[in-house]
Amino acid sequence: MGMDGHKKQREQSARMIETALFELMEEKAFNEITVSEIVKRADVARRTFYRLYNRKEDVLHRYFGKLSRDYGNTYPALDKYDLKQIGSDYFKFWYQHREFLLLMNQSGLGEMIYYEISRASEEIVKKRIGCEKVRNGQDVRFFAYYSTGGFILLLHHWIIDGMKETPEQYAQQVSRAILKCTEACGLNRY
Repeated sequence: MGMDGHKKQREQSARMIETALFELMEEKAFNEITVSEIVKRADVARRTFYRLYNRKEDVLHRYFGKLSRDYGNTYPALDKYDLKQIGSDYFKFWYQHREFLLLMNQSGLGEMIYYEISRASEEIVKKRIGCEKVRNGQDVRFFAYYSTGGFILLLHHWIIDGMKETPEQYAQQVSRAILKCTEACGLNRY
């Protein structure tokens, strides 16, 4: 089997393990799920699991890594900071993964969502910022933390509420509220 064959096999095994873990998470609490149950459900050898992961949490870390790369590659750099556009893109993307996010929340893993999205935020923000001066400066790190923190909390509350609104409705609601508050209090001047 060539290098591409090994890579394809690894990816297929990873997908089977992910699927098995997600199915088990629908049936029982995450902390009650064992690696033995995952490999049995995925129909892979235990050593296959340990070639790919050190522990079951790593399955979720890797999955979030893929989602973060997809997000970063889906949306182009912006010419200007447009809160409404950023919110719309952000909520549309995560709505596509609604079942997964709701499952994570149901499994008591909301903190992991926060951690994983935070971990990828700097790279994603750098890709979205069109301004070369800012994108390559150190200040982008603080800006990424600042904007990501707000968006993650908004996502968190949307998840808790069951993600009932469409992404467009939620983005509209959020941007309207933020702009209303910043204009009313003169915060848009700094």
